[in-house]
Amino acid sequence: MLNLDQVRLLENRVEKAVGKIQSLTNENTHLRSQLSTLQTRVGELEGLVRSFKDDQGRIEEGILNALDRLSAFEDSVFHAEKSSEQVQTSPEPEVLDDISLGITEPVMPVEEETANESAKLDIEAEWQNTGTEPSQGKTSPDGQMDIF
Repeated sequence: MLNLDQVRLLENRVEKAVGKIQSLTNENTHLRSQLSTLQTRVGELEGLVRSFKDDQGRIEEGILNALDRLSAFEDSVFHAEKSSEQVQTSPEPEVLDDISLGITEPVMPVEEETANESAKLDIEAEWQNTGTEPSQGKTSPDGQMDIF
């Protein structure tokens, strides 16, 4: 049969078990509320991540569009420079061969003829004003010409 000591021992074990069950129940409740709070926060953060990804996509599109426009601008500037260089550099004088006379003479392009005539007029005007031929550069005391 059971004696009194065994009943008290059993009673102490039951009380410890009940105390343990209550503390585990409290901890479970606390952990569930913490889980709920964290799940809410995870949902908010996932929304932010989606927003950042969308923004990143729009930023990348903007950058690519800007790069495309910059590339197009660069190409247009390059082609404009190239065409202006072609206009500025005068071609070599063409040589016409007059077979009937047997004379070969260079033919100057129109722009070059106009530039040469203008330079001649400037030289003649300076000669008439000063009575001397214009000098391209100044002579230094050591006998060298300074062209700048």
